[in-house]
Formats: sequence, C-alpha cells, structure tokens
Amino acid sequence: MSAATARIEVRVSPQVKARIESAASLQDTTLSSFVVAAVTERADEVMRQHETHTSVPAEFFDALIASLDEPAEVNPALVKAARRSPARAAQF
Repeated sequence: MSAATARIEVRVSPQVKARIESAASLQDTTLSSFVVAAVTERADEVMRQHETHTSVPAEFFDALIASLDEPAEVNPALVKAARRSPARAAQF
C-alpha cells in the first residue's frame, strides 16, 4: 500500500463536522480514517453501479418495452421443434 500523500479538503458546517466526529468516535477511529472509509465505500458503490448499468437512448428503451408488450407471433419452426423435443430428450 502506498503512503497517503494526496490531500482532499472539504468545508462543512460545524453541525456536520460534529456528527462525523461523533460517528468516528463511536467506531473508535480517527476523523480522517472515518471520512476516508466512508468516501471510499461510496465511490466503490458508484463505480459498481456505473459498471453494471447500461444506458440506452430513451427512444430505444421505449421501443423495446413496447415490443415486449406486443402479443407473441407464432413461429411454425419453433412450434415443430418444441413438439419433437421431448422425444429427442428421451434419446439422451
């Protein structure tokens, strides 16, 4: 692990600082360690969400949902395959 040499400075109200200090004390840790852990956890959460969510244009999404709401069309080849599937499965 590399040495902590980078700085981040934030301004908060005295009330917010007091809340954070109280929470750090309850965790038996320093204010800095508490803030770093909390911010790192939130950053990881945001990064995970960004990596797992796909964004598409609204028009595409709306068209996709609309197509899923349409009744299914019968595909004769799939019906035929489904009908013979149990017999084929018995062969294995």
